Amino acid sequence: MLSRSLFRATTSFSHGSCSRRVFSTRNLGPNHDLLQMLSQNLERENTCPNRNGYKVRAFARAIEAIGTLEEPVRDVAQVKKLKGVGVGIRNRIDAFLSGKDYDPEAVIKPSEGVSKSKARGSSDPEAKRKNMVTRTLQSVSAIGPRTAKVLVDAGCTSIGDLKTPKFFDMLSPSQQIGARYHGHLERPVERSQAELLAKFISENISCKFDAELVGSYRRGAQSFLGVDIMLTHPSHVHVPTPPSKNGSVAQGISRTPFHTSSRKLREVQDSLLLRDVVFPLESRGLIAETLSPGSKKWQGVIRLPERTVDGTWEERSQRIERIREQQGLYIRLDLNLAPVKSKGAALLALTGDKEFNIDIRTKAARLGLLLDEFGLWRWTSDPSLPADAEEGYWTFVEGESEDAVLRELGMNYVEPIKRNFAYLSNSDLDTPTVKKGGRPRKNIV
Repeated sequence: MLSRSLFRATTSFSHGSCSRRVFSTRNLGPNHDLLQMLSQNLERENTCPNRNGYKVRAFARAIEAIGTLEEPVRDVAQVKKLKGVGVGIRNRIDAFLSGKDYDPEAVIKPSEGVSKSKARGSSDPEAKRKNMVTRTLQSVSAIGPRTAKVLVDAGCTSIGDLKTPKFFDMLSPSQQIGARYHGHLERPVERSQAELLAKFISENISCKFDAELVGSYRRGAQSFLGVDIMLTHPSHVHVPTPPSKNGSVAQGISRTPFHTSSRKLREVQDSLLLRDVVFPLESRGLIAETLSPGSKKWQGVIRLPERTVDGTWEERSQRIERIREQQGLYIRLDLNLAPVKSKGAALLALTGDKEFNIDIRTKAARLGLLLDEFGLWRWTSDPSLPADAEEGYWTFVEGESEDAVLRELGMNYVEPIKRNFAYLSNSDLDTPTVKKGGRPRKNIV
């Protein structure tokens, strides 16, 4: 069980009286990709017809154990002595870190302590060195196993090499940003720094926006890699319906909230998020780099604003100049714009953690409902079509409050501090007794 020592706090942002109570547990930290891989394996096992409860619990224990680490895992030896990380899980981690497909036959036997593949490669010092460099390069934001391998094969020997023209030019724009700010982005962000950032943003955009810290902060983590903020605005009311897919309720269970594949320049530039939030913050010397622009989600790197001795913010010209000189502390920031009617569903999606979101979306699917960041939906067949026709439309069920959404799923409200796999693994993972597509007959604790 995770420690319950993380405190509750009350913080206020923006121009009005905007008190927000926040709770939480832990953050995904420096091993986000590894934990995501394990959670995807758990999700597959938990939803397959021949569900193996032992495997589900094994994945849950490994996720909890690795989630407590403060350093990135770059070698399977780092997790060997962790309680809850067994032989099979270590083998999956070893394959993941090496950029290889998992081979169930290459099991790490307790008596051997190493996998067959590793035993074969241990006699080749050059292969071992390349594997080590490949893993190190993957700690850079946006660089995955394939890119790291290409770089190593081209002669790259360290993260420092990435800044040389030969290797820097091999990187995509987002990877170049990751290499340029690697030292900053690996440094944990403190709660007070996130609060300072949220206050600066609220004071430098329209007072009609409501800005709320979500993600690891809302789950109560004392430090985290990057800051997530949810924005709402009274004029942003359109709630997009899910893609039809003939009423499939399993779609998007693991998708990233507010991510869109649309890259129409005019649509993005004219969006409320860019026009009234990103562009003003850029002009005021907050934003250093844009990683991913979008009409509903913006991701980038910002320079943490500083106050002078008298408590006022730095001058705008000073902030811009210091970004140009790359002075100060730089943080990854995600801005998410949610429709007012979807605030509750958006808070659930953006608070996380990922395993909790997968669990409640799976519960919704079992009830014949679809849950995404915009709300809870029910598929309605078109009565004008033949009975065997699959066509129909989505009906909005709930989305304005977290409590209302969870109640529709047969659950009591779950405080953000409990939204983690430690909570899920100690609760009933099966679907409560409810009417399919409707409210539960009774609340489930």
